[in-house]
Amino acid sequence: MPEGMETYDAAKVSIIVDGLNYFGFSDGDMVNCSKDSNNAEFKSDAQGNASAAVNNDSLGTIKIDLAQTSPCYKHIVGLANSKKTFPIRIVDGNHVIGGLRAIVEKLPDAGYGKGVGTRSATIKVMDYSDKFN
Repeated sequence: MPEGMETYDAAKVSIIVDGLNYFGFSDGDMVNCSKDSNNAEFKSDAQGNASAAVNNDSLGTIKIDLAQTSPCYKHIVGLANSKKTFPIRIVDGNHVIGGLRAIVEKLPDAGYGKGVGTRSATIKVMDYSDKFN
């Protein structure tokens, strides 16, 4: 029997990049996570006979939206410029997304205007996992 609906609290979500717990996000979503590939690939011939192949691709993408005023923005720019790999974890209670081998795919775009801008960092995770503990 499924349990009742839980209450979401953004303040209880931890975004940990290279050991640093990030804060200072832009308005809206703080982070978006996605696996890059399907778990399986399927083919069907003209007579309807289907076959499947397990896809072992473990790449994933995590996009973090920081406010341009966030102290963590300097950290992510430093990681991007160093081109080093690092661990990343998104933790919401017992739900953990991330991996041990991540790299900043591209420096965040920088815009300047009337208000505080958003700096979106796209991080490629080479051993992406999404699981409940």
